[in-house]
Amino acid sequence: MQMFSRAARRRGFTLVELLAAITITAILAGVLIKGGMTVVGLASNVLITWEIAQLNDAVEDFAVYFGDYPPDFHDPAAAIQFMQAHFPKCPATNYPNFALQNPSSALCFWLAGPSGQGFSTDPTNPFAAGGQRRIGPFIRFAPNRVQALGPLTQYFPPQILHPAPYVYFRAGKKGYLGNCGYQAARPYRNSQNGQWINADSFQILCAGQDGQFGAGNHFPAGDNYDKANLDDMANFSYGCTMAQAMRAGPSAIPPTPPAKQPAGKRPAELKPPEPPQQRPSEQPPAEESAANEPAEQ
Repeated sequence: MQMFSRAARRRGFTLVELLAAITITAILAGVLIKGGMTVVGLASNVLITWEIAQLNDAVEDFAVYFGDYPPDFHDPAAAIQFMQAHFPKCPATNYPNFALQNPSSALCFWLAGPSGQGFSTDPTNPFAAGGQRRIGPFIRFAPNRVQALGPLTQYFPPQILHPAPYVYFRAGKKGYLGNCGYQAARPYRNSQNGQWINADSFQILCAGQDGQFGAGNHFPAGDNYDKANLDDMANFSYGCTMAQAMRAGPSAIPPTPPAKQPAGKRPAELKPPEPPQQRPSEQPPAEESAANEPAEQ
């Protein structure tokens, strides 16, 4: 009986051995979880890069049709001027309250219309619903990532746990105005010469995996970046995060674009563009194809 008792004790684990096993298991689990999160983050960034390119193309399509880029709502007067220039027969009483919009809702508002179905061809009320012929939408938003927040309709990046909406900034005749911004986000400057990036067009920003826009805006040097800047992405960062662009140095700065061709004259009857009725036309990455149901600063 005594021999059996000693043998049983020899087959057990000591407290130290148990603690060592638990510690090793926890370390391995942490490594695996961190590695898995890194892979998910990289996959999400690929989708975001693809989607930013689609948004960029849709804004360019909008400009081809109207002869001008859409306003970003940081100044409601600019939106009113746009309406007067391109919808001169629409009375101000038919305008929505542009003061309630901001750069986080501009992409949905202008690319898909307030209703998500583009704009009416009725020159007196382009915001009217119904009608067989519509202007746009210039892109098809994934409906599961379009969120209405009061008067705002925002579009969110794919596969991010706590996302922030895409933000759009429109350059004016003198670049981006000093009060142009959304939360911490503001338009970026070239860190080499201080000039605005895309000074004659627009910027589209994504807050990245942390869902927070950084307050810095010196691209690519990042000398005034905060931690939230590091995973941000933009339509001028060539698929890189701001941290990756910092490591790439001056080679990350976009080349000077060729002079823009003058826009063609817009048809007087506001004929819908042929295309882009539905963008993207290409097969989207896996995340997008899974959300192919109906779809808005």
